[in-house]
Amino acid sequence: MATKAEIRDRAAHDLGILELNQNLQSQDDTRISDAYDEVYAALKRKGQATWASTGSVPDELTPHVAALVAENCLSTYAVSQARFARIKEAARLAGLEIPELTASYYNDYTEAVDY
Repeated sequence: MATKAEIRDRAAHDLGILELNQNLQSQDDTRISDAYDEVYAALKRKGQATWASTGSVPDELTPHVAALVAENCLSTYAVSQARFARIKEAARLAGLEIPELTASYYNDYTEAVDY
């Protein structure tokens, strides 16, 4: 489970504005936190946010949410073409995988399990 701060740091690292053992500047922290809030609201509207806004993001969704947050920030930060393409592809895959991971059949615990 990843916290909002961990998602923020992962998105900042994907954008290339945060290196290991560094802290975000306050304006970057605010921008990326706002991007997280926008992504969370969009996922919530679609019924795909299975966690509380202040809660931890499930492990299976963590890389996807971080990718969407990084994509949301692309208009704010200048990144190389290669980094831009990686972020866009990760966000595209997130858009495909999040609905599958949050679908009702995925969370149906009443189904019998054969061991």
